[in-house]
Parts: sequence; structure tokens; C-alpha cells
Amino acid sequence: MDVLVVGAGINGLCAAWALTRAGHRVRVFDAAPIPNTEGTSYDQHRLTRTPYGDQDGYVRMMAPGRVAWERLWADLGQRHVAVAGCLALSTAEGDWTDRSARSLDRLGVAYERIAPADLPARFPMLRTEDARFGLFDPEGGMLFADRVMDGLAAWLRARGVALNGGVAVASVEESGKAIRLGDGTRLTGDAVLVTGGVWAARLFPDLAPAYVPLRQVVAYVEPPAALAVAWRAAPVMLDLGGPRGMYLAPPAEGRGFKLGCGAYNRPCGLDEDAEPVPEDGPALLDFYRTRLARWEEFRVLGLRMCRYANAPDQRFILRAHGAAWVLTGCSGHGFKFGPLMGEKLAEAVEGRHDPVALSNWAAGD
Repeated sequence: MDVLVVGAGINGLCAAWALTRAGHRVRVFDAAPIPNTEGTSYDQHRLTRTPYGDQDGYVRMMAPGRVAWERLWADLGQRHVAVAGCLALSTAEGDWTDRSARSLDRLGVAYERIAPADLPARFPMLRTEDARFGLFDPEGGMLFADRVMDGLAAWLRARGVALNGGVAVASVEESGKAIRLGDGTRLTGDAVLVTGGVWAARLFPDLAPAYVPLRQVVAYVEPPAALAVAWRAAPVMLDLGGPRGMYLAPPAEGRGFKLGCGAYNRPCGLDEDAEPVPEDGPALLDFYRTRLARWEEFRVLGLRMCRYANAPDQRFILRAHGAAWVLTGCSGHGFKFGPLMGEKLAEAVEGRHDPVALSNWAAGD
């Protein structure tokens, strides 16, 4: 088959990888360079973890997702991941961490439940006086996103895949077998695969009500010198009992120390200048005021912004449009499923999945 892939983020490049492995001809198009070092998929790290609140479907996807990553590591010849574990704190009955523990119990997935009295010794860099318990996922960690994207692009180029960076796609024909570029050029294939993230609705306007474009800013910080060693050995963390969506990636393996908070996200237009501004750093750090030990000694070193397609309940949106497939709505959690989603998209293009069943699977049902 001849497949046109529109969008070169993690899902687009992983789909191109899976299609190439299956022997298909692939051409990839993106309005930005490939890889796009300013894009949503390109950053020092992305969190990977098993707990998923009460979304059992995504918990089930994690095991095959890790197997798919192993296939990608074998092809790239290098593992761009650090298995550091993942910690979440429950501070109220029924909160995200509590729901995650119940989900893991239902599914028989192993994790460690840490008693409140044991948290200070295990995690001296945190203030945990209000914690009901800690949920520790030993399989969690960090995917080094920039290295993954660089490795995928190099692997694809070495196998003759055409990576057309700086080439905007203006439309996808109703048949799902042709695209028209911004300069009017019409290109045809056997199928079109759109992994345009927040920009997908520009090609499929019916998707516009299905998700909200969000501006997300993360801060890179320097911890107190007295806790630097502890932070380098720390797990990734999320749902720390404060405002919605607190998460952080520690400075493991020479990477930066990143923190963010979903409560600080805001809707933004696609043509809006949403770049970080200096006040974003203190505002993000302030969410951690009562959670980080020696909070007042942290220093903001830099900021980074991305736009996410935020769907209800942060679920993937995967739909068939004729011979075309479009994936969006992953709400920032798409990276951890990249190779698995790429393989499923390749199988969908080959006609191996019922569209409704695959859409439900992608939504975690």
C-alpha cells in the first residue's frame, strides 16, 4: 500500500514506523520540520505509568504498550527510557489516586501501597502530612521524548521513508485517498492517516466540537542543593493531592527537572501567540508550595509550551473517514502509547479492524 501520513508527532512517526515494518510505502507530511523541536511531542521527557484513575481500559493497554516499546527499542538499537517508578498521593477518599488503586485492585495489577507513616523516610523531598497513602507503581518512569523523536526520524529516513517537513496539508479528499497541499498540489495514495493532534479539526471540521485546544506550560526548575541527590533518585510523580493534574519528572540521567499542573492549562486558539511568559514560572511553582520540601529554595530555569487536544475524560478520538483514519484528542497522554497506537493505526489502514471497535478501544472502553 501507499499511505500518506499527515502529522509527524509521536503517533504519526510511530504509525510510519509500523507501516514501514509491514512493507508499505509511506510518505509523511508536516507543516513544521521533522522532527519538530518546538512541537508537542518533542521535550526532554514524558511520563509513563500504569495507574489511570478509574479508566480500566488504559490500564489494560499499558502491558501491550510496553511490549510495543520493546519492539521499537530493538529497531532503534537503543532504549530511551528510565524506569524510575511512579508515585501518586491520595489525600481524600475517592480522589484520582484512590480511584487508581481500586482500578489496579480490580484488574489484579501489582503496585505498592505506602502507609502515611512511611512516606517521609521514603520521600524526604516531599511534604506528606495530609496523605492517606502513597501509590507506587514500580513500572513507571520517563520516556526521553526528544531522543525518541530523533531516533524515529533517523530510522525512517534510513529506510527511504519520505519525511516532508515544512509542507502544509490543506485538505483531505472525501474518499480518504488523496490530500491537497497548501500550494494546491494533489497527491494520491491507497489511504490517508491523519495524526494532526490539536490541528486535526482543520482537516476534519466535524471534529471541532470533540476536543478543546489547551495551552500547557511546564517549568524546568533547580531544586534545593540539600535535596539534589534525593531528587535525582526520585520517581516520577503525579496527582500529589493538590490542584488538578500536578505532575513532575525528576532530573534523572542528566535530564532536567520538570513540573507542570493541569489546573494551569487554558484554552487557546491555534493562531494565538501562546508562548510562555516570565510569570508562568512562579505561577506553576506556586502550585507546589505545600507539597515540596524547602519549596522557597526552588528556582525556575526555563519554560516550555505545547498545545494539546483535550477531549472529555482525556480519551483518544480515533475515527474512520472513508479510506482515511484520523487520531486526535489524546490530551497529553498519547506519548506512552506511541508504538502501540502506531501499530493499531497501521492495522486499521490495512483493513484489519472494525472502525467502531477500534474507536472504542482507543477511547479506553
